[in-house]
Amino acid sequence: MNDGSAFGLKERHSVVGIVSLLVIVSLWVVTFWQGIVTAIDIWIISDIFNHCLFVIPASVYFIYCKREQLSLSAINPNYFVLVFCLGSLGLYGVGLSGGVQLFMHIATFTFLPFSIWFLLGNEQAKRILFPLFFVIFCIPVGEELIPTLQAVTADMSVMMLQWVNVPIYRSGLYIEIPEGRFLVAEACSGISFFIASIVIGALYAYMNMQSRIRRISFVCISILFPIIANAIRVFGIILTGHLTNMEHAVGADHLIYGWVFFSLVIVCLIGLGELIREKPSELKPEVPVEFTYVSSNLVYIKACSLFSISTVLFLFWYQIIQSQLVPGNSPERLKGLPFMTAQASADWSPEFVDYFDKSAAQFTFENKTVDLYAVWYPKGLGELVSFANRMYLEDSWTLETDYSVPVTFEKVINVEQIVNARSVRLLGYWYFVDGELFSNKNHAKLYEIYQIMLGQHYGSGLVMVSAEVEYSKLDTDKAWFSRMMSSKFNSINQIFP
Repeated sequence: MNDGSAFGLKERHSVVGIVSLLVIVSLWVVTFWQGIVTAIDIWIISDIFNHCLFVIPASVYFIYCKREQLSLSAINPNYFVLVFCLGSLGLYGVGLSGGVQLFMHIATFTFLPFSIWFLLGNEQAKRILFPLFFVIFCIPVGEELIPTLQAVTADMSVMMLQWVNVPIYRSGLYIEIPEGRFLVAEACSGISFFIASIVIGALYAYMNMQSRIRRISFVCISILFPIIANAIRVFGIILTGHLTNMEHAVGADHLIYGWVFFSLVIVCLIGLGELIREKPSELKPEVPVEFTYVSSNLVYIKACSLFSISTVLFLFWYQIIQSQLVPGNSPERLKGLPFMTAQASADWSPEFVDYFDKSAAQFTFENKTVDLYAVWYPKGLGELVSFANRMYLEDSWTLETDYSVPVTFEKVINVEQIVNARSVRLLGYWYFVDGELFSNKNHAKLYEIYQIMLGQHYGSGLVMVSAEVEYSKLDTDKAWFSRMMSSKFNSINQIFP
């Protein structure tokens, strides 16, 4: 029930209603400031997410277009939605504590629509459902899909090349034809096409369609269409290289073809939308909604007070967690291992940032050389699990396959087989978090956050061991690598403080 009197509405948007909305939005900005700033940095720096800069202005515009169906003078707050708001606050706290920007950004851009839904109530929020949750496209997420899209693009392009009888040899993401070698690199994954197509598809469906089935169908098309189109693009580039003896489809040609093709993809997508959309005669015009009550000041005071209390309690809780992440006066460094003999090979070079200490060395096992690389991040100093950290440079190496190796009765370690134009390597790795070992980076990160929440975190590290092997005796070398991992596993772990 709404605390308000039932009479003709004189003012659709009262001053107290506008002030309440500004209070809600201001509290969002203050509470989620770090999430907003880090997201904007990504939007500006990364070409993949430049479109995010226009998402909130677009949402505001769409809500403005619906102004005749809304009334800030007649709100009916849904206090149950505060549960969702608290969930976003909790996720934000976890993201801040563990340095997980994905969690921070998801929380930041879900809290805003939830908070407006909370203030307006179900009836009015339903009328602006798409503009509210279109804000979710502000989340700079999708780079995690790059390896998957690279693999899918390589699979589909190889299949198409086989259809036209082009002789090929595939090694991981490398595709060789008689005229030369192509790498399905990150830029070839089509992630920019993919994300932009989904955003444009969602916008087009909302602006030009009214049927829910048509809208959902078109969004599904906008998800699948760029994946297939990008595979055709890569196929076309390789086929052009084959037919022109590599005179075209390389260097600048490669980039030009990509942008021209992207433009054609968007035009085709909009063309499909024109075929799917309703005829103008089938569209129903929107009519202004008349509200028969005005909310009392008590409704606004109660809603804003509860909302403010929730954010203040979160800030207090977060300060308690942050006090536990103050770095120690003299963090311990990695220890030396007696069986290390030399510096690690320059052929394989991991890339890590903001580490407190690292160790790069070699040792021998059964007369074969093994490279060892370890990094250490004590409490409050840097972030181990981050997309900025890479176990190998993707411009130099590509993943061909991976498998698991048992090193103890309880522990299984991941091993990746990586290749480039000259050689093949086996790479085994595991994470060390507060005395516990993990082969999965996500499990390691979640455990690290759990330890931070308990106030028991002291440091995280990563060990990578790698050796160059030969295709001609790959099975033998894999067996040797497994023996080495099992034999040296406990000794290597002594490197951590």
